[in-house]
Amino acid sequence: MSAMVLSSVKRFIDMSPKLEDLGVKNIHFYNSRGNDKLTTPMVALVPFVDVVVLGKDAHCSTLMNRVVEEALARHIPVVSDDCIGDLAGCF
Repeated sequence: MSAMVLSSVKRFIDMSPKLEDLGVKNIHFYNSRGNDKLTTPMVALVPFVDVVVLGKDAHCSTLMNRVVEEALARHIPVVSDDCIGDLAGCF
């Protein structure tokens, strides 16, 4: 299973064990607190993930909205980092 995570590094470190417990082996991570820009290639990865996880500290942006819209259009679950445990029986 694969996931796309949009959060700060600190939140990602906290949530990565939960993702591993779910069986996530492939993680595409975007540091939403860094100076990096969420680019089109990151959006292009959305069709290839099983879930998109938004950290509580993820900053909203136009491209982040595109990630969410793309995931929802493809019926890919979009969850907050608090809800990762609720995915236990879904995959």
